[in-house]
Amino acid sequence: MARLEIRNISKKYEQQYTESFSLVNIDLTVEDGEFLSILGTSGCGKTTILGIITGIIKPDTGSLFVENVDITEMPIEKRNFALVAQQPLLFPNMNVMDNVAFGLKMKGVSKGDRLELANDILSKLGLKGLEKRFSTQLSGGERQRVAIARAMVTAPKVLLMDEPFNALHEELRVDMRELLYKLHKENRVTTIFVTHFKEEANFLSDKIVIMSKGKIDEIKLL
Repeated sequence: MARLEIRNISKKYEQQYTESFSLVNIDLTVEDGEFLSILGTSGCGKTTILGIITGIIKPDTGSLFVENVDITEMPIEKRNFALVAQQPLLFPNMNVMDNVAFGLKMKGVSKGDRLELANDILSKLGLKGLEKRFSTQLSGGERQRVAIARAMVTAPKVLLMDEPFNALHEELRVDMRELLYKLHKENRVTTIFVTHFKEEANFLSDKIVIMSKGKIDEIKLL
């Protein structure tokens, strides 16, 4: 867990055939253990902010700090952040257990320890009994739960979630947000959750950032 500060971040995209887009002077603090949602319509800059935080996108101006350490130029792999995307993006040649334990293996965690950690998170996410299945043998909700397990098992400083439930039907969306709410209360991982569903943000969040056209319009504490 960690405190994340976004200071005066800007990013401009020049488009040849469509209107140019700019992310303008974003100042935001996510407290240690906080669940923050970024709420707004498509194209408002939500995903660009996530890309800058992960290091996939380089800002034109501004800085990022984790626990007062400037990470603006830090390589992606050294930030110890985890991202859950809209699509699960599981490794198709690996079963559930190997998918979840993969990040731990890359960190050099011993086989015994990574199996223990993976089993624990699979149990918390209701995935026990599915360890040997491949992604093609899972439902959409199961695949997304595996993606969340894979992200959380590495104990990231910050968990980033980019509209992770968008591809799910309404009943399953409700189930998944209730599961995520429970997990966050148990683990208190600093979380940034991107959505365009107001009810989802209200249910999950400690704080909501409302955006439009590349700017923060309002910050609501819940």
